Amino acid sequence: MKQKILFLMADLGGGGAEKVLVNLVNALPADKYDITIRTIFGKGVNAEFLAPHIKYSSLLPCKMIRGYVMLQKLIPRRWLYKLLVHGKYDIEIAYMMHVPTRALGGSNSSAKKFAWSHTLHISQNAYRNNEEFISTYQELDGIAFVSRDAMQDFCSNYFVHPYGRVVHNMVNSGLIKNSSNDDIHLVLDHRTVNLCSVGRLSKEKGYIRLIMSLGELHNEGLKNWHLYLLGEGGERDAITQIAHKYGVADRVTLLGFQTNPHKYVSKMDLFVCSSETEGYSTAVTESMILGVPVLTTDCSGMNEIIGDSGAGIIVPNSTESLKAGLRQVLSDNDILAEMKIKASERSKIFDTQNLIAEFENFINGKA
Repeated sequence: MKQKILFLMADLGGGGAEKVLVNLVNALPADKYDITIRTIFGKGVNAEFLAPHIKYSSLLPCKMIRGYVMLQKLIPRRWLYKLLVHGKYDIEIAYMMHVPTRALGGSNSSAKKFAWSHTLHISQNAYRNNEEFISTYQELDGIAFVSRDAMQDFCSNYFVHPYGRVVHNMVNSGLIKNSSNDDIHLVLDHRTVNLCSVGRLSKEKGYIRLIMSLGELHNEGLKNWHLYLLGEGGERDAITQIAHKYGVADRVTLLGFQTNPHKYVSKMDLFVCSSETEGYSTAVTESMILGVPVLTTDCSGMNEIIGDSGAGIIVPNSTESLKAGLRQVLSDNDILAEMKIKASERSKIFDTQNLIAEFENFINGKA
């Protein structure tokens, strides 16, 4: 008999966690699992990529409402759970730490209950107080963390859950490689170093400091680069303004949200992750799968993705170190060529079947 699994999520918008959830449910064997996704808000851009056999519904048809996290605190957890969850399941998973996890704290069902932690420094904004936050997590059967760093951060700041495990983000390596073969409507100048980054245009992604660093290097004479950013978000205007301020607006191209970023990334010379914080970067993982080397700030999970493979450079998480790393790769073409070879070798570790086994071991209580 199939195991019935419910995933709770705020929405299926264009964020990384939403994309990873879709990758996960699509990859799980349909003959073993009966999967339902239940969101608070209506369909986002990632909903269209769900496989036909995945059941999907939302509590509200509208897009995310500003301030909803604060408003939902007025509702007791058990009522929130009843609003969201209809039917009986063997396993209930809150795939985001905020409202979905608080709702799961109101469950009195016999299902196994798990939460997923995607970031460092979990916000308690969704909870009435610290006591409610702690009790919600203590009552869970387990917590999955996307990286060793994320698990260590939780244990250091809150408590050690008896069943906390690292479950890495699901990536479909075959699909990623296949979709990377599509044409792009860009003419790349191969006399220059083509850089790219994929992610929401938000403060924590560090795009402002990335362009500042590149702008300063440009003014110092290192002009052999072009940056392509794939994503949308509230920092778009600020990014455009800083590019103009440093005189590099003609070297920064904003491509917006792309349903298939892989076809762009695969044509680039270097992927840059300038994030101030990450849980476990799916975009960096996908870059490795495509054999594109990476320059990244030292965020959670980067050592697990890149390690000592030579497929990328991890610099301290500061603007000065990011600039120094960029100077290094822009000044020496041999470094990029060597990292590209190493990235192709590193791609072999991100096998979809291994990641499925990791998930199954977690939900079935196997170490």
